[in-house]
Order: sequence, then C-alpha cells, then structure tokens
Amino acid sequence: MGLVLGAALPAPALQATYGSGGAVIFRKVLMLGDSLSVGPFGQEMQHFLIERFGESRVYLLASCGASPEHWLGSEPEFVAKCGYRVKTPRQYMLGEYEKGRRPAPFPTPKLEQILAKTHPDLVLVQLGTNWFDLLEQSAAPEVLERLEGIVDRFAATLLSADPRPQLVWITPPDSARFRKVQGLVTELLYRVGRRRRFDCIDSSALVQYIPGQSGGDGVHYASAAAEKWASGVKGCLLKML
Repeated sequence: MGLVLGAALPAPALQATYGSGGAVIFRKVLMLGDSLSVGPFGQEMQHFLIERFGESRVYLLASCGASPEHWLGSEPEFVAKCGYRVKTPRQYMLGEYEKGRRPAPFPTPKLEQILAKTHPDLVLVQLGTNWFDLLEQSAAPEVLERLEGIVDRFAATLLSADPRPQLVWITPPDSARFRKVQGLVTELLYRVGRRRRFDCIDSSALVQYIPGQSGGDGVHYASAAAEKWASGVKGCLLKML
C-alpha cells in the first residue's frame, strides 16, 4: 500500500485562527485517530479541516483498532485489519468493510516518521478508545500508570518536533459498553495534558451514547450521532485556536 506523505501541493493564501496570544497561522494540520475517525466522525472532521485550512494543508491518518502505543516507533508494528482512513495533500484512501469483506491490512505508520515528513503546526489526536477493553479486564494502578506513560511518551515525541506543534487531544466519547472505565482514560489524558502543557477536549461532555439510536455496538457512532460529536469538537477547537 503506497502511503504518500511527501511535500504539500501549492496552496492558497494561509488562513489565520486567533487565540489569546494573537494571530496564529497553521501551515499544516495533522489528525491521528482510531476506528472512530475511520468512520463518520473522521469524515466530518476531514471536511471541517479542509474547509478551515485548505486541501493542501491537511493530513488525516486513522487506523482501526489502534491505540497510542501503536504509533510509537519504539513499539512493534500494528497492522489494522478492520479499516483505515488516509488523507494527505496527494492521496485519499478509505478502507472499510464491503459486502462482508474485510478491507486490506493497513500497517499503522509511526509517529516519528509522520512528523519528519509532514512538519505539522497543529496536531489533533483522537485515540484511547481501544484501551477500554484492557481497563475493563483490569484497572489496577500499575495498568493505569503504564498507559499514562505511553501517553506521556506520545506527547513528548510530538512536542519535541521542529516546529513544535500545538497539540489538542480529543478524548474518547461516551460509550454505552464501557461507562465504568471510560472516565479513567479521560482523566489520565488530562493529567498528561497538564504536565506536558497540551489541550484536551472532553468528548464525553459533548455527546451521550444511546443504544439503538447512536449506534449498534455501544462504542461506534452512526452518522447522526457522529455529526453531533464532531459539531461539539469543532466548536471547542474554534474557541481554542
């Protein structure tokens, strides 16, 4: 599978977004996600980012089943077998189930490689959902400490890039299947965010999973619910940037 992460195509005039420190101009925007970003939430965010920053500035990579550790170069390769979304200035690919057939396997690219090729100014991360299963089996202090360490390494890798990007972590949304543990992931993301000085968007405050209405499995959001979630995220981003 030819994943192109080369130089951007010629772009229109830069668009500025404004924060408390004055005008901030983003030349390249990167979003990383899991199956939720492979699906309709990712589609909504892809359209928003392209409209906001321009086609040639946006990179979106989503890998079904992936967690933060799977993107780190020091960890074994993770091959997604249930889908992917790839949007770069030169490429668009979407791997989904078709008539019961699995999409092609997708080797999850490594963060260090992505950063070296894209040099983003703004990075959005939508990861952590796939830790719910693990935490439901055991939420022991040592397990939480290990996961927090992974997020810390992930953030440190991102924030040591040149240029140093602005990082915004979109926490997992409400899940009807994993409500007992979903808050643990949000809490550890916020802890690392305070330590590493990056922003978080609390998705659980933006949307509630209603079984049979939001989706069918208690985790993945159907189109209407995903649009509501994405709308809330967009609103938070526009206030932050």
